[in-house]
Amino acid sequence: MKVFKRKVIKGTNWALAGLMMVLGYSCSKESKISGVDEIIQIEDPNSGEDIRVAYGVPHAVYKLMGTVKDEDGKALEGIRVIIPELNNCTKIFEHNVRKIELNDTLITDKEGAYNFVTDWDVNDSLQVKLKVEDPQERFEVVNDSVKYSSSELSDGEGWMVGTKTKIKEFILKLKK
Repeated sequence: MKVFKRKVIKGTNWALAGLMMVLGYSCSKESKISGVDEIIQIEDPNSGEDIRVAYGVPHAVYKLMGTVKDEDGKALEGIRVIIPELNNCTKIFEHNVRKIELNDTLITDKEGAYNFVTDWDVNDSLQVKLKVEDPQERFEVVNDSVKYSSSELSDGEGWMVGTKTKIKEFILKLKK
């Protein structure tokens, strides 16, 4: 009986997801700019005036880049810059922090450089947690974070609210 209920629920979820997708696309019109939805105007049957109908989700591009060096200023190649989670915060609910497990690992190049880009929905702030470690365990592990605020976003259009780039440099200390 439990298996049957699960199948019914799963089938219902798939049907609803498909229906929402069809309905969502039917009130969206893709513009010439890739990924930007247009605002469609329909006539209000009561007043005869045009109503603006929008479809989409406000999102932004967050970029994080920098270098990893040793205490002498020498670039370190092959260092792992791990992004274990993102914390998406909103001011509407003071304690509303949505933690998203990401577990993305970047490896530094010959110049010790790393580059992380994510396209994410817009809330009041986005915190990117970082863990920098040497796979050969010569250096101490560094834990840090970078916070983005929605007020820092610029150059947006339509549902793409904007972009923000931050630079974070790391200096690793040798283990004792």
